[in-house]
Amino acid sequence: MDLVLLVCLAASPESCREERVLMGAQTSESRMCMVGAVPVLAEWAGDHPEWQISRWKCERPGQVRVTRNAD
Repeated sequence: MDLVLLVCLAASPESCREERVLMGAQTSESRMCMVGAVPVLAEWAGDHPEWQISRWKCERPGQVRVTRNAD
């Protein structure tokens, strides 16, 4: 499973990009990925303070990518 993040620059929220984090074989089910995502999200956010996580989801590699909705 991949943890797919939509991240935006804190100083420029309209500048966003997608990041993918491999969750590993032990999280082959969506439910397990969701449970294991919180510490991964916290670590990623701590390692990238200039970025804010706008949204995230778990998906199998090759699924449709995250898109940002116009608000």
